[in-house]
Amino acid sequence: MRAAGGCWRRALTVAALAATAAFLRAAASRAEEAPARLQCFTMAQARSKMEAQKLADPFRCMRDVALRLQAEPLGARLCQLGEGLIYEISLLRRDGHIVKILVDAFSGRPHSSSIGAGSIGAGSIGD
Repeated sequence: MRAAGGCWRRALTVAALAATAAFLRAAASRAEEAPARLQCFTMAQARSKMEAQKLADPFRCMRDVALRLQAEPLGARLCQLGEGLIYEISLLRRDGHIVKILVDAFSGRPHSSSIGAGSIGAGSIGD
């Protein structure tokens, strides 16, 4: 009887270890598939990066996008998205929604990850 109880314990332990390993593999594969995260810089860091890398003027980018969307510019901040640098520009639309547009920090053009970047549209907060 004792031998049978030991076998069950071992079998349960092996099953638990196999389930844990499967869970960890699934979590690791989800982490690899996750999109690049937006990491924004402080004002001091942004200033030094803009000077060192000759980035587009953030105020001009903000003004251009605001004019195209007929929205009120609220602010811009320099962020890193994957390997590239972008400006995250916040605008207040006429309907009261805040939208965030990603603009390539080197060219000043809408970034391809912005929703509807071809028409300079974007997802809004609070839609």
